[in-house]
Amino acid sequence: MACVTINTREPVTLLGCTLAGPGHLIVAGQGADLTVRNCRGYGLPPTDPTRSRGHFLDAYRATRLVVEHNYLEHTTGIIINRWSGSGQNGQTITVRYNQGLDCDGRVAGDQQADTERHSFVQLNTVAGLPGVEISYNQFINEPNLSAVEDNINLYNSSGTPASPLLVHDNYVQGAYPFPATGRTFTGSGMTTDGDGSSQTAAYIQAYGNQFISTCNAAMNIAAGHDIHYHDNRMVTSALLPDGTRLNATYAATAIFNYYQLPGALFGNNSVEHNVIGFVKWGYNVPFPNRHDLSTGACPTCTGNESLPNPITRQSEQDEWVRWQQKTRQLTIGPEDEKHKAH
Repeated sequence: MACVTINTREPVTLLGCTLAGPGHLIVAGQGADLTVRNCRGYGLPPTDPTRSRGHFLDAYRATRLVVEHNYLEHTTGIIINRWSGSGQNGQTITVRYNQGLDCDGRVAGDQQADTERHSFVQLNTVAGLPGVEISYNQFINEPNLSAVEDNINLYNSSGTPASPLLVHDNYVQGAYPFPATGRTFTGSGMTTDGDGSSQTAAYIQAYGNQFISTCNAAMNIAAGHDIHYHDNRMVTSALLPDGTRLNATYAATAIFNYYQLPGALFGNNSVEHNVIGFVKWGYNVPFPNRHDLSTGACPTCTGNESLPNPITRQSEQDEWVRWQQKTRQLTIGPEDEKHKAH
């Protein structure tokens, strides 16, 4: 049972609410026109031992969603399934100025290493929608207190040639297996993905983002066409706060045709002009213990800057300072109180 369920096509605004529960906090049904602003959502330990905590927002075939200036902690984020709006007259998706701590897909009261795959923001088969913007969000996952897959996952979702889906100026820190020193992890900071069908990810631009301390990858293009990652920062030291090495890092970024689709469904993708410093122990791309551009899987990764060695915990902390300076004139999280990350 959700804390709040929206079952109307009339405009609804949730303003200044505080929600807590083990299940979904907000559920928006077909045709919903919903604004969630200045709310706080807290996921409680699941009552079902086979499930993780609920979503902050679970929307299905909505017509309009504005999610801004919220704080979400130990939830399984925002999931937007399908779409019924036209993109005209504001019938689109805006997710901005939110602050998230610990996307938590751990199962059974956090006592075992079982996890479900969840994201801070996931769009699932939101196809051909103009005007989508995911921007100025701050998402932080703490090692061993979270279990996220891709922090931002765009699955079979797309903008249009005239209005690409925009993911810009977000700060994402932390993507770890559970426990954090595990050797296997398939998550990332951001990934475009799909099921190999003709309705693939497309017309996406991601720029001005910072992806910090992410295992496996920072930014991947695993499916889709006309996807461009540019002018982002990807910095991972592969170290926990106590200096313990992370074992599940791989490469900062890759463009790989996972589903072996034809050129009409996978192509015209690029990763350009990003600043990268990504530690992978034992590799040497381009420096010792680094894997900035995925070997053999980055054919159109051009003009990127590799930071000099060493990449350290201080390098990551410098990125946090950069983010704070960048947003000092903005309010990230609820407007009446600026939460500070742990």
